[in-house]
Amino acid sequence: MWNNNSAPSAPSYYGHQQPPQQQQQQQQPTSILGGQPSSALPPANTSGQKHDIFVGNLAFSTTEEQLYAAFSELGRIIKIRMVSDLETGKPRGFAFIEFEDPQAALSAIRNMNEYEINGRKIRVNFSNSSHLETLANQLGMDLSHVTGKKERGGG
Repeated sequence: MWNNNSAPSAPSYYGHQQPPQQQQQQQQPTSILGGQPSSALPPANTSGQKHDIFVGNLAFSTTEEQLYAAFSELGRIIKIRMVSDLETGKPRGFAFIEFEDPQAALSAIRNMNEYEINGRKIRVNFSNSSHLETLANQLGMDLSHVTGKKERGGG
């Protein structure tokens, strides 16, 4: 499991240098949420809540490094957890990615759904344990094209 909680001088799980921290979010705080000011969002993971997303339809050959390369452009990744079958150890074709802040996680859901990795269009959505769906609704973000949920009008 890739984990970015180690000391900056320590090598990562794969023996590579730790990636540089993303400065892009500070330069463009409103771009990833389609114009929502970053002040409308809670600060980066100070509440103890996980800002994690579900990534599905992964090819069994997909690695944590490939997921990191695809998703790290959106924000700082805390952890990538690829799910394997407990008995056989074989990949199950999905993963969870935890971001440092909710803006990056919401951006991943909005922008990475149906992104192609290893010849497969991945599914990116809210994880069951995430508070991000509630946050997106509070911000008025329409992610029904990703979640498949449609709001019903009264009547």
